[in-house]
Amino acid sequence: MKILFIGDIFGNAGRRALSERLPSLIEENGIDLCIANAENIAGGRGVTQNMFRKLRRYGVHVVTGGNHSFSIPDCDLGFMNYNEVLRPLNYPPGNVGHGSTVYTLDNGLAVGVVNLQGRIFFHESLECPFRMGNEAIEELKTITPIIIVDFHAEATSEKIAFAQFVDGNVSAVLGTHTHVQTADERILPGGTAFISDVGMTGPEDSIIGMSKEQVLKKFMLQTHVRFEPSEKSPMINAVILDIDEQTGKALSIVRVYERLGNFNESL
Repeated sequence: MKILFIGDIFGNAGRRALSERLPSLIEENGIDLCIANAENIAGGRGVTQNMFRKLRRYGVHVVTGGNHSFSIPDCDLGFMNYNEVLRPLNYPPGNVGHGSTVYTLDNGLAVGVVNLQGRIFFHESLECPFRMGNEAIEELKTITPIIIVDFHAEATSEKIAFAQFVDGNVSAVLGTHTHVQTADERILPGGTAFISDVGMTGPEDSIIGMSKEQVLKKFMLQTHVRFEPSEKSPMINAVILDIDEQTGKALSIVRVYERLGNFNESL
């Protein structure tokens, strides 16, 4: 089966890119399932029910999150209880939502998806992603051999370590968070596809999504500067996975890096 995983969707530029390109990208590549990290979709921080509904219309089946999943004050997060919406599994008990799910396609094929957040260089006090991730994976393996992990982390070493830890037990470990696509995609010895970071679906002409001028001012003056998402040069960063339906092993992982023209309207 073919799975398309889309890197962190950032603001209007990311939404617009997917609105224009995702349906044809899915058709051209024979995609069976589309997963997208959407923790930055609403102005660069957070996700809302309205944004989730838009992604579903564009062709996304499952949405994952990260450290910005809860970043919008006073936002109704009830939609995070939907089966198709994930936030990091290793957040403390009592938080809304869940960190793993099984999505069943129309043909009856089931795919497990796990969302984890790393702990290195983050301020949040989280449970161990290795232990919690392994427990979730073992449970999902009783349902399906096809399991995709979104490991949302800052440190490359932590992402690689987790991938090695679960190699052979999941179909793919896909790093997210840094907004910069890496060129280390590969299939590990046990059959698990891996990439340190899928990248960002958003404004390429930016500093990891934000307006260049504001970020540079912050670096130069070291005082408070309000960042605004850039709208320039939308791009799509993603990977396409080919997975053996019987064994759950990855057959291939291919990077997607597409530049789109600028848009004049918000979405």
